Amino acid sequence: MVEQTDTSRRQGITIAAVVVLYYPHEAIIRRLLGSLADQVDVLYAIDNTPGSEGLWPFGPGQKAFSVTYVPLGKNRGLAEAQNIGIEMCLSGGYSHVLLLDQDSALSPDMVNKVLAAEQTLRKANPKIAAVVPQILDGRTGRRPCAYRYGWLGARKLYRDVDSSTPVQTDFFIASGALIRTAVFRELGMMRSDLLIDHVDTEWALRAHTAGYRSYCVPNATLIHSLGDGSKRILGKDVYLYSEIRYYYRLRNEVYLSKLPTMGWNWRVYIVPMIPYHFVLYSLLSKNRLRVARLLMKAIWDGVNDKLGPSPGF
Repeated sequence: MVEQTDTSRRQGITIAAVVVLYYPHEAIIRRLLGSLADQVDVLYAIDNTPGSEGLWPFGPGQKAFSVTYVPLGKNRGLAEAQNIGIEMCLSGGYSHVLLLDQDSALSPDMVNKVLAAEQTLRKANPKIAAVVPQILDGRTGRRPCAYRYGWLGARKLYRDVDSSTPVQTDFFIASGALIRTAVFRELGMMRSDLLIDHVDTEWALRAHTAGYRSYCVPNATLIHSLGDGSKRILGKDVYLYSEIRYYYRLRNEVYLSKLPTMGWNWRVYIVPMIPYHFVLYSLLSKNRLRVARLLMKAIWDGVNDKLGPSPGF
């Protein structure tokens, strides 16, 4: 039975945040904790850091919510860590899950704005998968609110940051997503065999194919850093990742392009992007020949449904 705290101030609604840690820096965690004050009832911190053990490593701090720390001792992948946290939310009887990355920070009253939008949207359509804030990229300053896939490709929709009108989105970044626990019971959890990249893409589009809809609230902001860095190429921000992340991104794109649950629009969009990403990721890497070989393996593994961790993860 969940004991609702004064921080929630929401009748019959309890919100549990799930954050996945990986070699967390104290200053970043302090920023996240500060931004969560008065917005959630509990935080489940699932630590993927190899060798993690024992108690919460950041002390009591100033928190208006409880923290449950779960050290996994090794890197079990983003999706599996999220699922462990979500299962704890389900067992705890919370009404909503708020997914977070460790380098995210909530704007004041972000959760209340997203929650209010969800409550209004559900009056017209009870099949709401997730309601998310507008991401403010901490590196580029860009604010894509919603993503829509069509026959002519993907569109990023930018909206006035003062607008409270929800915008439908086909895809969302998991960090900041508010999802009712009942939706996970209906649609299932994150796919742990994908490990890390396109985990949120697969869940969002699986929900969309099942008739659920997701929305972004423009005036609810989450500060979040995309990738390990970025480069401006031909007028577009290209996000940089480690070599092994390029492998997972491409492998999962190839595999997911075969699934009917991803919908035709995304599949038509992603198939021509696969050779483009092969070239792009190779050129972005210092050792292009080695990465090209790694990406050839990614394509082979995706075609042959070889998922899960790859050597070197």
